[in-house]
Amino acid sequence: MMKLLLRYYILRCLWVLFLTIHACRADLRRSYSQLHYGQKLERRMITSFDKYSIMDCVEDCLRTTRCRSINYYQGAHFCQTNFENRTTVPELYIAKPGWIYTDIEDWDKKIAGACSRSSCRINEKCIPQPFDQFTCVISDCGVPKGEGFSMEHVREWDAIGISRGIHITCADKHNQLGSERFVCRSNGTWRADLSCPEKYNGCTRTENLSLIAKGV
Repeated sequence: MMKLLLRYYILRCLWVLFLTIHACRADLRRSYSQLHYGQKLERRMITSFDKYSIMDCVEDCLRTTRCRSINYYQGAHFCQTNFENRTTVPELYIAKPGWIYTDIEDWDKKIAGACSRSSCRINEKCIPQPFDQFTCVISDCGVPKGEGFSMEHVREWDAIGISRGIHITCADKHNQLGSERFVCRSNGTWRADLSCPEKYNGCTRTENLSLIAKGV
């Protein structure tokens, strides 16, 4: 009797496992079918990684609260996570041979394991821990905000992640005071000295228009 009962439970567990694997494969098939080959989102990067598989890239994006899409270069196993997607900045969604683009909303959050339930803040990333637990760490500095700031001249490899840098310039009718180079510090704030005072009849307003160092 005990042997029959044990056999029943083993077969039941195997059947549940089979159904789970089948469901996961079905979800992955749907996600893979929506990959955009030869496409890339430019100049809106959080960070990048090398020697990543495309699934590693997807999982990292799912664990990063601000991430909205990824670029993946299959030949070099190179991953980029983005804070925008092809819908929010369609003008930056371009054809680029060798690259693969995907929106993170096309992937099942369960891929991230315990982090699928995370409550990490917008500038944080979920790190899985043993026993189905997780912690949150700072992932980026956000988009630099300040009066007269412009992202028009952000460069291809600029990024807002920790220890990364981005180039911010001044909008039209503003004078540039300080460096356009912003560097993201480990505490989630920008190291920068840029200010963009507005021009009035060819003159510069002299009031204090210093940068807002904490990204939003």
